[in-house]
Amino acid sequence: MARLIDGRSPENVARFIDGLHYPALKNDVIHAARHNGAPAEMVERLQEVPITEFPSVDAVLAAYGEME
Repeated sequence: MARLIDGRSPENVARFIDGLHYPALKNDVIHAARHNGAPAEMVERLQEVPITEFPSVDAVLAAYGEME
């Protein structure tokens, strides 16, 4: 299973943004993550992603994984 930069698996990140309808705005992704109990560092990292709209969960994971 592939790991993202922070050591989390894509499935682990995806479970915190489950239930979103795409395309989704960045604020909606962050809200879903908070609502689903994502760790604070994951929410902070999502806030730093430069993209403001995501066409799919795969796009969220890709952007999250590219953050340093």
